[in-house]
Formats: sequence, C-alpha cells, structure tokens
Amino acid sequence: MLHFPVFMKFSRRPVLLIGAGDAAAAKASLLLAAGADLRVLPAGDTPVAAMESHVRDRGVTIIDGAIETVDLTDKHACVVSACGDGRDEVVAARMAGSGTPFNAVDRPDLSTFIVPAIVDRGDVVVAVGTGGGAPVLARRLRERIEALLPEGIGRLGAFIAAHRAPIAAWSTAARRRFWERVIDGPIGAAVLAGREGEAAAGVASLRDAQTGEDAVGSVQLVGAGPGDPDLLTVKALRALQDADIVLYDDLVTAPILDRIRRDAEKVFVGKRAGTPGLGQEAIHRLMIDHARSGRAVVRLKGGDPFVFGRGGEEIEALREAGIAFDVVPGITAAVGCAASLELPLTHRRLASRLATVAAHRRADAEAVNWQPLADEDTTVAVYMGRSAAATVANGLIAAGRAPDTPVAVIASGTRPDAVTHVGRLDGLPALAALTAATPSAPVLFIVGDVVSLSRPWIDAAETRFLAVAGE
Repeated sequence: MLHFPVFMKFSRRPVLLIGAGDAAAAKASLLLAAGADLRVLPAGDTPVAAMESHVRDRGVTIIDGAIETVDLTDKHACVVSACGDGRDEVVAARMAGSGTPFNAVDRPDLSTFIVPAIVDRGDVVVAVGTGGGAPVLARRLRERIEALLPEGIGRLGAFIAAHRAPIAAWSTAARRRFWERVIDGPIGAAVLAGREGEAAAGVASLRDAQTGEDAVGSVQLVGAGPGDPDLLTVKALRALQDADIVLYDDLVTAPILDRIRRDAEKVFVGKRAGTPGLGQEAIHRLMIDHARSGRAVVRLKGGDPFVFGRGGEEIEALREAGIAFDVVPGITAAVGCAASLELPLTHRRLASRLATVAAHRRADAEAVNWQPLADEDTTVAVYMGRSAAATVANGLIAAGRAPDTPVAVIASGTRPDAVTHVGRLDGLPALAALTAATPSAPVLFIVGDVVSLSRPWIDAAETRFLAVAGE
C-alpha cells in the first residue's frame, strides 16, 4: 500500500489551489463539494469559464501574486497545484518540509498526498487509488463501482447516521447485526425507494425487537478453496465480511485472510509442523461457545468443508449443541488445481469417473482399497499424499494400473508459488521428492490419462521433442 487512505474534513477550512486552467477547475469542483474555503492563486493562468463560474457563484477568493512570493502554507489545510508544467515543481520545492499536505495534479512524485478517483453519492463516498501511477485504471474501477451502487445509497447513509444514537450503548456485535438487518432487509429497500417514513417506523420496530443482544449466534462452515483468493465464492466473501470471529486452518492463505472484515477476531486452529495444534473436540467447543455468546462465527477451511475437511464432524457437534449453522462450499483442490493446469478431470475419450483419496500418512495409503481405482477410465486425485507417494504408486500398480500412466504432482496449486511436475506413475515417488524444498506446501497428485491433456504435460513433451531435434 503506497498511500494510507484518509478522508480529510475541509468544511470551512482554507485550501489553496494554484492554477486556473481546466485541471484547476476540475479540482475546484471537488474541493468546493467538500465544503472547503477555496482560495485560488492563478499563477499567470487565465481563468477558464468553469473557474470564472466558481469565482462568481461559489465565493472563491482570488489571490494576487506570484508563486515565488505568496505565502503558500499560511494556515492552509492543504495546497493543490494544477499548473501542469514546471511551475508545479517550483511549488513542490517551496512546500518541501512545510508539513502542509501538498498535491501536484498527475505528479505523484511531487506530492505528499494523491487525490483518488471518487464516487460521490452524498453521505457515501468511495475512493479508488492506484498510488497515482495508473489514474485511467482508477477511473475504470470507479465507473464499475458507480454502476453497482444504487442511486439512493447516499440517502441510505444519511438515514443510518440519523438513527444511530438510540443504539449507541449496545455492544459492537449487536449494533453491527442491527444495521445489517436494516441495510439488507425491507427497511433499507424502503429508504432506497424514497419511503423514509416507512423506514423510520421499521427501524423503531426492529430496535424494540432486538433489545441490544441476540441470545445465540450462528456458525458458517466456509470453504476457502485451494488458495487463490479470486476463487472464493460470493457467498464465502459475504460470510467473511459478516463474521465476528473466524477460526481458520493452516491451508488458508494470507490473501484470503485479508478478505476478512478488519475488526473481526481471527483465531488459528490448524496444525503446523512441529506443533500439536488444537484437537477437533477443542475446535467444536470454540465454535459452540462463541455462537452461544451471540457471535457470528465462521469456521474457515481450505478447499471444501465436506471434502477431507472434517466438516461432517463439525456439523454433528453443532446439531447436538442446538447451534444454527450454514455450509458454504468451496472449490476443492482437485477441481481448482486441475483448472489451473488446463487439465480436464473427466473426458469423453479418456475418463468417465473421478475418485478422490486422502493419503496423509503411509498407513492411510496402505488402508486404501486401490482395486476399484485401477481402471484406466478413472481419474484419481490423491490429497495430502507427499509422504506416502511410494505406497500410492505401488498400490495402484499392484491393483493393475499401468506403470506408465501419466501423473501430475502439484504443490501450492492455484497460488503464485505453484509448482507442477509431470511424469509416469512408477516415477511418482521421485516427482513427489521434487517438492521437498517447500515442506509446508499442500501437495496433490492427479493420476490418469487425462494428465496428458494438461498444459504442463504438453509443454514437457515439446521440450523433449526439441531436445531430441537438437534445437
């Protein structure tokens, strides 16, 4: 983050704007909209029509003098230079060390703050910044946000501000749940439709019904997917933003944790190398206790909660405790990793079945009945199999799978540091050993003829061909 985003209060405060051309007129409109006591130093520019209108109709003060002689920092809340030429550098040099916030339009290298692309809907303002380096991108993002926001969103913001006082003494969690119900339900819809009287009555009724606290909260079991935050579902993102507390596993990546509401409590409940971690019963107790205290709990799990995620055990515990819960599925590792490799898990000519197997330890792999997985028409996805690679390969080959069956070994699939190795089934232990440099990375095996359609396999074949051809 190149700049810390801050909303500054300019109401009736003096702000100095240097220049009087089109760029200066555009900045004058924004500053006046924020209530600034605007003062303009033309600096030799002839005021354009828009600037003349501001001077005539909005009470803008014109300052006579030159950049080199006028006191630029005299009690100004900030200074903006919109000359668009070498004069901006002169102003920047004079502002250096003054402590007064300074912006040179389209010159982030000279500025101590930047002006983002802004969506202005009255009491609701959205700012989009790119560090001053990509203003066109910021404007494009602003346009998309504007298209998404209801026209009356500013009216809704003002309505909420006007009704905050009666519940100010409630707990933070209770206040948040109350306003979520207002915003997401018929009260918010009434405000957006202009029926504020109806909405005010609804707020009063809801306030009396909630009385500050809910007796019991709820739990959402949320699948975080294989690691790429862009693979989170919309429902998962909503759950992360609504949570009071998030209990997360080791396989949940930092970029996904960044999507959690900033003031939510985050508790690690996974197991890392060399540490015992929490037992499953302790995790059950955490979910239940926090829900009973009235909190919105998210149990965040890598992949999908119901695919080797022990989600079934957790909902049994929640049912027994009488806690309301919801399950938000995630993209499981086999699906996410295969898609990132352009690898179809089923294919009309090569595979009509998909089997998923967990082989975290050698004993796990030895306990698997490999016989039903020996059919070449079956794609086999093996989760957590790195330490049991030899047992997996020997079990499949002994059951009848061809030793030259294509395999892919994927470490940290879908993530920026993802690594993939492809080869034969009888070489699986050696391929798995190539991932030893990243012992904490999740590893997935995909076994089957469909691997030959993947991008890594095709690239490897082309490399071998070029090597044989001598190129």
